[in-house]
Amino acid sequence: SRRILDTRPVPSVGAMGPNGGGVRLFIPGLPESVTDEEVAHVFGQYGRTLEAVVAKDRNSGVSRGFGYVTLEPGTNPDLILSATHVLGGKSIRVLMTKESLAGANVKRVHLSGCEHLSTEQIRDACSEFGQVWDVHTPKDPATGERKRFGFVTFGSEEGFERAVATGAIFVGGNRITIKPASGTDGGKGDGGKGKGGKGD
Repeated sequence: SRRILDTRPVPSVGAMGPNGGGVRLFIPGLPESVTDEEVAHVFGQYGRTLEAVVAKDRNSGVSRGFGYVTLEPGTNPDLILSATHVLGGKSIRVLMTKESLAGANVKRVHLSGCEHLSTEQIRDACSEFGQVWDVHTPKDPATGERKRFGFVTFGSEEGFERAVATGAIFVGGNRITIKPASGTDGGKGDGGKGKGGKGD
């Protein structure tokens, strides 16, 4: 697929991605009509766009319904993540990619009992604690079914601490237990037991 690239020199300060690659965001649920140029235009209001790409099927060239945008290093993702973006007439919320999260001081919680909730429901419920940078709902690689747990990454220590202190929340009649995820600074939860791909 064709990619829109900004070839101007990239500032080296404040990079969040690996090797100073900028802030990369995952854009789910794109309508088939959305182009790379439209993605670049919509997200260009938040900073210089280094890359904007709609994922396309190799054989047919038809959109696969998602895309990515990379903004220059040092771009604060909070405004982008909390906003709803209109692409192809559809309101969409974006998430940080794993690559961008790897370069940040992430604060991640493990959620139990959330297999029946959508990523949007989880995100909305956890946003009461602070800025949500990512929602990860692993799937069983053999069956493709969602696992009984998930993870939420917060953009601040305060959001992480509030979520952990709460211990559990009720969403759509489901009780969701919240613990620090393994690998989170100071986290001693059991969040690292399951591994799976990004899903929703």
